[in-house]
Amino acid sequence: MKEKTKLFKMFLCGCIIIVAAAILSTYCLLRAINSKDKNVIDHLKELKSYSCDMKITVKNDKQNVEYACKQYYSYGNGYRLEINKERNMVYKENRVYVFDKENNKAYVKNDETDDIYKLSFIGEYIGMLYTNQNINCSIRKINGIEYALIKIDIPNQNRNAKYAVMYVNEKSSEPYKLIICDENNKEKMEIGYSNFILNNNINTKLFETPKL
Repeated sequence: MKEKTKLFKMFLCGCIIIVAAAILSTYCLLRAINSKDKNVIDHLKELKSYSCDMKITVKNDKQNVEYACKQYYSYGNGYRLEINKERNMVYKENRVYVFDKENNKAYVKNDETDDIYKLSFIGEYIGMLYTNQNINCSIRKINGIEYALIKIDIPNQNRNAKYAVMYVNEKSSEPYKLIICDENNKEKMEIGYSNFILNNNINTKLFETPKL
């Protein structure tokens, strides 16, 4: 009987040690993930300029529409978006200056009317990181590469753009893609980023507005 009691105590102690070790390992892993997330977010917040190629896919029940784009951002100068080599759009001071290359026409509109392209701007996402209190982060490995997934709510009344998840390469801190979902968690838009150049010296003439 004493032998059985001794074995039971040893077994119980072993279980306690295993559980404690598992809890400690999980805690250390979560600390490491949180540290990675913070580093990625801090790096994004420090971006002052960048350029990149983009593939925008707008998804609906009938079809997917794709746009090949080039995006530029310069702190203090605004954004520039080139779409399918057909239109150039400069965003500054709450306005969008559009030059239609096919029809050789220029016009201006309020940037609040543009909720598709504006969501693709990494600079806009960075701005939401400063003001949004509901930020969720996680780590996911895709094809052997670790990405930080940064999820935030989009502060607007558009049911088709309820929240966004940005995938950022853990090693390079470069955005990989952005997924925008509706209130039913259905993907409505995907933006893929490539040829990303961080904090480069962008020619400020790119942000000059067309003569109207």
